[in-house]
Amino acid sequence: MDRCPLCRAMLDGAETCRRCRAELGTAQQMERTSQALVGAAIHRMALDDAEAALPLLQRALALHATPEAGALWKLVTASSRRFAGHDDGDPQDA
Repeated sequence: MDRCPLCRAMLDGAETCRRCRAELGTAQQMERTSQALVGAAIHRMALDDAEAALPLLQRALALHATPEAGALWKLVTASSRRFAGHDDGDPQDA
């Protein structure tokens, strides 16, 4: 998180916004957890295990949806459908 989601001030890694004093530690932790889940999903995809990548990506998108994670979700679901013959849909439609 580079900027405060409330006032848009630069954070420079701080957990408290210097301008509006918002406590952002929990939000930053959720963002880091989401990034770790996306990394784990990429690792599973590298091992040709799309089925294991799907729940990881779904949890990552629930915590912190990014365009990159959304694009990876589409890639993984397309791969999963192609090889398993089923549709997992979009997690944001649920």
